Amino acid sequence: MKYSSRFFLYAPLSLFLTLFLGVGVHWWLAASALSKQLEALNGSDLAPGVTMRFSSRTISGFPFTLDTVFRGTSFRIDTPHGPAEWRPQKFAMHTLTYGRAETIFEAAGRQELRWTRDDGSKRTLVFDVGALHASAIEDRTGPTRFDLDLVGFGSKAFTAQRLQLHIRRDLPRDALDLVVSADGVRFSAADSPNLGNQVAKARFEGVIGKAAAFDALLAGAERWTDAVERWRRFGGTLHADSFRLKWPELTASGQGTLSLDDTHRPQGTLNFKITGIAAFQEHATERRLARGPNTGLAGALLDHAAADNGEHADAVLGFADGAVSLDGEPADTVTPLY
Repeated sequence: MKYSSRFFLYAPLSLFLTLFLGVGVHWWLAASALSKQLEALNGSDLAPGVTMRFSSRTISGFPFTLDTVFRGTSFRIDTPHGPAEWRPQKFAMHTLTYGRAETIFEAAGRQELRWTRDDGSKRTLVFDVGALHASAIEDRTGPTRFDLDLVGFGSKAFTAQRLQLHIRRDLPRDALDLVVSADGVRFSAADSPNLGNQVAKARFEGVIGKAAAFDALLAGAERWTDAVERWRRFGGTLHADSFRLKWPELTASGQGTLSLDDTHRPQGTLNFKITGIAAFQEHATERRLARGPNTGLAGALLDHAAADNGEHADAVLGFADGAVSLDGEPADTVTPLY
């Protein structure tokens, strides 16, 4: 075999082996760095007031991904009322060793959520999920997008076919674009709200203004309560471009703007267009729902429907000084967010 022939035979093979070795070294270095980082974070703060713990973890995915599977995992967040904790049965994290900085999270099986209410009482919600996927994307300026998609939620309190959350940063507008949706929600008899035990569809599309107030939080350098307080003092608002709630009888849609007052309670108005009032009145009669001031939103809506006497109605849901009103009629109260 001539030298030139051997060159064309061995050169591609040598190049392939060199690239393979380079990729292997790069993956090994990335996996080692991730392993050390995870060990340092285990039981320590991911961010102020946020702690992750796990009993074991394995890293695989050679040569282009880092797939980390955790066992005995828990996430704890400190709140003004006490700790909140999420314990997934199965939890995994996936990242690429090249390309854009995107992390994908997965959870499956039995989940447990524990939290402390404002009165100090402890609550636990045990639930199962068919699939829970989330992704976080970053660039040189920090986090740019977060998406959460949960399919097949099941618990004693309620079930849901699908729950979604999408957050996207909009730097030119100093805003966070927000979309929240729920499909096929059904409440248990014990936890059923007066407006009905089924929500066929719920969707919220809006914008959180003054988003720069959350920069330190998104960088993992600040407690969420401090970030929200700064947002409140900066005049931050949550504007609902559109929202829609569909019960078996009622459908409500509209828009509005909310913020937080000095005591950290919601303030502002939401303007509704409501249809299906006649069917709701019949449903209320069958269930003997109370009506009148301070009987909840269902009771205030019954009063509103009786005065309007129509199938369609416009209504204003107001929040002020810890009170919730429907067209000026007191309906309920809200507690401070933090």
